[in-house]
Amino acid sequence: MVNVMVQGLAGFLFLGLWLTPGASGQLTKLNAAYSAESSWSLATWVAFDAGYFKKYGLDVNLVLIRSAATITSALIAGETPMIQLGGNGTIQAALQGADTVNVLTLVSIIPQSLVVTPDIKTADDLKGKRFGVSRFGALSDLVIRRYLRKFGLDPGKDVTIVQVGGIPELLAAMKAGAISGGSLSPPVLTAAKKAGFKEFGDFASLDYKYPAVAVATTKSFIQRQRASALNFVRAEIEGIHAIHTQKNFAVNVLKKYMRISDPEILEEGYRYALRFIQPKPLPTVDEIKAVLDELKRLDAKPENFVDLSLMQELEKEKFFDKLK
Repeated sequence: MVNVMVQGLAGFLFLGLWLTPGASGQLTKLNAAYSAESSWSLATWVAFDAGYFKKYGLDVNLVLIRSAATITSALIAGETPMIQLGGNGTIQAALQGADTVNVLTLVSIIPQSLVVTPDIKTADDLKGKRFGVSRFGALSDLVIRRYLRKFGLDPGKDVTIVQVGGIPELLAAMKAGAISGGSLSPPVLTAAKKAGFKEFGDFASLDYKYPAVAVATTKSFIQRQRASALNFVRAEIEGIHAIHTQKNFAVNVLKKYMRISDPEILEEGYRYALRFIQPKPLPTVDEIKAVLDELKRLDAKPENFVDLSLMQELEKEKFFDKLK
């Protein structure tokens, strides 16, 4: 099964599955994971469903691990050598001694929205309310706290923030009346608005460079299996290209993974992916600095948290020109 929800590390992968060098002509088996059910995973989903990983010699076992801590732990343990997640997670891990690095930044701003119940009309109305995040410390938690501060609110005193789960679970909690708002992205954002909830603020308007969606690995994996890491990146970028050139296929992939059939919701989800997923997803120093500033680690060097060599190699071989 492609879309497997993983609650923990134990038992979700067969030992030794993640990388099995085969005989000449055979595919290399590789476990990979993604952390969000939203439009921001579309490039990875398209790369998988279109067969681009196989095109570049990889037999990818793609799994869903919603927890940022768990997906990062799986990366560090070598069980999922390539992962897609909010790029702050791997930076935090590296600050604690892990050899994790971001190799792509698929989305370089925070394209989510603060969605609230209809009774909230002004910033003052946010006070005393409960807001949901996927996990404390996750991207949804960080951005909602930043946005609340923009309105002069103290997230630790003026509101209550609770852990709810993934983006679909945030909407379900709002419908159940358990929370008054949360950070949502398409296509669930569109579903929330159609259900009567209000888009109170668009985080993209903050113009804040941030590795909102990144592809990461470890320095040791690149050293040991550089060809596999490079082929994964090739497939990911071809997935981005297909979003631009094969709309019907991309929308159908979004429909499959999000389990949504409403054409309007799918269309907005596709448009957001088209708008925000970068065709050349090269990480930048400004994005990494934003995370380090947030973590109050101004002593750390941003270049230590990325590996640009894979993208530089693709540039050298004129890979992007071949996609035109």
